[in-house]
Amino acid sequence: MAAFSSPVTRMLLASEGLTTTLLQAAAGSRVRPEVVKVSAVPTAGLPALVRRVLRAEGVGRCLLRRTRLAAADGRPVSDNIVVARKGVDPRLDTVLHGPGSIGLALRDAGFRLERRILHVGRGVWPGPGSLPCACKVYVLEAGGPLVYVQELFHPQLVPADRVSAAPSKVQA
Repeated sequence: MAAFSSPVTRMLLASEGLTTTLLQAAAGSRVRPEVVKVSAVPTAGLPALVRRVLRAEGVGRCLLRRTRLAAADGRPVSDNIVVARKGVDPRLDTVLHGPGSIGLALRDAGFRLERRILHVGRGVWPGPGSLPCACKVYVLEAGGPLVYVQELFHPQLVPADRVSAAPSKVQA
């Protein structure tokens, strides 16, 4: 994470807490989730990493939720994909179909969550320009894997610029 030049980016990617709170601070306003789509998808069509971390091999379908977080003025903040095994717990299915922030809604539903970060780095912001963006991939666990989360952060809010890898030369 030290490779990112922005301290905001490094802090957001290193955090094991709720990213929504940090994104609100970076955006300077409350952020709200916009649910784009929730669908039941064949588990076999998901990436191997998702199937493995959710222990979903042999499971017929998973729920896939696409959301965006937006600032109060409509500016995009993040683009998110959440995947969970369908039918594991009715509370989980309800949360994934609901309008709220996943982490907060899961806690409100009575889940005791732990976050296991799988990857932090750079991704591609969806939309025109295919701009590089900071991304974070993790699993929320509650006595076992519960949901897989991929968050892409808008590059104007969370810069994805990296520190130059070239060593500096000291002049004598």
